[in-house]
Amino acid sequence: MKRYNILTAWICLFMAASMPVLAEQTVDDDTDTIIVRAKRYVTPLAVPVVSSSQSNTTVVTSKTIADNHYLSVQEALQKVNGVTVTDQVPGISSYIRLNGDDRVLILVNGQSIANAQSAAYGRGSVDLATLPGVANIDRIEVTKGSGSVKYGSGAVGGVINIITKKGNKNSTTLDMNTGSWGTHNYTLSNEGTRGNTSWYVTGSLNHRKYYKFNGDGYNTDQSRGDFNKDSFTARIDQKLNAASSLTFDVSHTNSEGHGSTFGSSETDDLIHLTANKIIERLNNDYSVTYHFRENTQTPGFLRYFNDYSQNYWTYRFHSRTQGVQLQNSWKADNSLITAGTEWTEDTGTNAAAGYIDQKRTNRAFYVEDAIDWGKLTVTPGIRVDDNSQFGVHKTPRLAVNYRANSKFNAYANWGRVFAAPKLNDLYYYLVGDNKVSYGDPNLRPETGYTQTVGFTYQYDAKTLFNFSLFRSSLDNAIRWDRGTGYSEVRNLNKEKKNGVEISMNKTINAAWDYELGYAYIHTRIDEGDGLGLHLDETFNRPNGYHAGLHYHARAWRANLFMTAGTGRNDTYYMNNSYVVWDANISYDMNKDMTLYAAVNNLTNEGYDLYHNYPMSGRYWQAGVKYTF
Repeated sequence: MKRYNILTAWICLFMAASMPVLAEQTVDDDTDTIIVRAKRYVTPLAVPVVSSSQSNTTVVTSKTIADNHYLSVQEALQKVNGVTVTDQVPGISSYIRLNGDDRVLILVNGQSIANAQSAAYGRGSVDLATLPGVANIDRIEVTKGSGSVKYGSGAVGGVINIITKKGNKNSTTLDMNTGSWGTHNYTLSNEGTRGNTSWYVTGSLNHRKYYKFNGDGYNTDQSRGDFNKDSFTARIDQKLNAASSLTFDVSHTNSEGHGSTFGSSETDDLIHLTANKIIERLNNDYSVTYHFRENTQTPGFLRYFNDYSQNYWTYRFHSRTQGVQLQNSWKADNSLITAGTEWTEDTGTNAAAGYIDQKRTNRAFYVEDAIDWGKLTVTPGIRVDDNSQFGVHKTPRLAVNYRANSKFNAYANWGRVFAAPKLNDLYYYLVGDNKVSYGDPNLRPETGYTQTVGFTYQYDAKTLFNFSLFRSSLDNAIRWDRGTGYSEVRNLNKEKKNGVEISMNKTINAAWDYELGYAYIHTRIDEGDGLGLHLDETFNRPNGYHAGLHYHARAWRANLFMTAGTGRNDTYYMNNSYVVWDANISYDMNKDMTLYAAVNNLTNEGYDLYHNYPMSGRYWQAGVKYTF
């Protein structure tokens, strides 16, 4: 009887309010494998979560990162099926799309690192180029579509959660490499434990002289893209007793260099360099987290965080987001209830663009209940946000998964969306040389819903299939119109996306495996001009293709990747299709030393994923990694 009372209570709550959660999985830190059911599957590449899952989730493990010798989060994410990473201001700024949408929430250990002033372009809120390297990353969880209510209400495309490493042994690792364009990278990592204290610390120095791309269609003379970047991360864990601990996280990046911008010309068909801009960027983030009841099924935490960003990009501007989060959980019969509350404050200044110390606060409360009925798990949840500028908004969500047997898991999720305009959307007003850019303080928040249905099917011990259908619908979608003499922001009447994603992972034998993937995304917009919904010709990859072939035997590892896009508007982009090949190889000299080499964009493909901003051309790197 209690089961039905719980469900009835949630149905009533949903009806009164106006409805997924990140997939749960276990990762073995020693072997770097994902534990699924009673069997373990080694993951040489990112693979879909096979266990009971309520979303389309992929996990990129630290083993995947190490085997491919990725240098950045951007590189790791680019190899995930259905993911698009866009370079904007070539080589200096990059943003991610999930399910074709750049409204993606990026977390570190479950905490949002979104920039309150917004990205340079689009609706992204975290520039991947500002993140430190990947040496301290344990895994990256990529969830497409709705995430848990605990993570916020504005993630239309999905949620990326970066989980950092916790020190568990005493060792130091030095990773050095060099490559094209005068590139040199050095990363030193140290981890250890002493008594009840553990730590994982990394430091990196990165240098590049310039940025190169295929010149077809571009006048590339004098283009730049150089930088000097240093970064530092530290995670310190202090065990207080058997049930509680403290975690201190800090992340620092500082970069100086140039970014190139381009524009079309009326005299020829080429895209010409319009400016080389000096770019300086500083990011300092830290948090302190108290964990309690860690040795139970119902853990909780209390956290304070403070994220600061300072930039010089034509003009100087800076922002800070700080807040407090509290989360607790309870077990009741077949139900696991998680509830939490948080307070955040955003502060932003861009004096040249007309605003100083603009502030807003947001208070939120959320609760979700994972109800387990054997093969069926239902997780209703609701989040209530009280924004100092836009009032109270309720965003309920519902996630379901049905585990028919040991080989088949089906899932569905539905969630409401509420996304407040960024500070630049509201207050930006700048009169420059022959150009005016202005925001709109009367913008309305974006609202709507996302939904996903799909399944994971393990055909046999060597073959895994993943299929998902997704859809999103937004009212008052925010978009910047960027012309030659102006830039202005406005609300669209409607923005709708729907699509499908299919993937297969196949093990050939102990040494070889491969994966294939395809994603289709159809985007329509209603601009309020009386024409109704019509195709969005500016979308960068209506059809996306992904493939990978992997060899791993004895001391050798080799990987070959293909990403491609078709169906693009070739009057808006350089071309209507593109194909990019990447490859890497490594050899373990002994248990402590590895030599490696990689070539990205083997065929030197010329293409753009953001209008007029070219992606990088052929690039090689070679390096050595030594642990002592």
